[in-house]
Amino acid sequence: MAALAKSLAGTPVSHQQRRVCERRGRACSPSVVAKASRSRVFAAEGVLPKDALSTPYTLKAYNQNQTKGRILFHGVHHVALLCESLERSLDFYCGVLGLEINPDRPHEKLPYRGAWLWIGPEMIHLMELPNPDPLDGRPEHGGRDRHTCVGVESIEPLEARLKEAGIEYTRSMSGRPAIFFRDPDANCLEVVQIDTWR
Repeated sequence: MAALAKSLAGTPVSHQQRRVCERRGRACSPSVVAKASRSRVFAAEGVLPKDALSTPYTLKAYNQNQTKGRILFHGVHHVALLCESLERSLDFYCGVLGLEINPDRPHEKLPYRGAWLWIGPEMIHLMELPNPDPLDGRPEHGGRDRHTCVGVESIEPLEARLKEAGIEYTRSMSGRPAIFFRDPDANCLEVVQIDTWR
């Protein structure tokens, strides 16, 4: 993507690309156009980027967006995680990870106990419900199991907290600055050191 942005530097932005950016409420610099092109923003407007991956799935999505209209996703609102004990989970997520409870998400209307935790602009919804998944026999490395990935500015403070709490973790096998660990109910989290992407 950096190469694409560099190749677009100094390149005039087309009227159609500028219109798409304005409609999305975004600045329209060449780097934004590059990022948007990679995320297929312009595919919804009838412009398939030249560097778009020509896979059957990309083309199928492009055709769906052209014929039925694009579903404009804003992002992931929250991730729901099952827990056996809400207090034990709050000890982990608040006490170890330092997440804060969102007090504006009351649970009076739900037939089970739970809590909403801020994790950046998104949330984790802890739900005290029976877990249908087996807790034993999960892969040792969380990257081989279903997991939720979140980004942080630096993983060093997190590693220090996990070590202090005696929580085991594994590093990403790809060599990225990322670690995998599990909460008390074996839900796996990946935390990657990355620049903000929004």
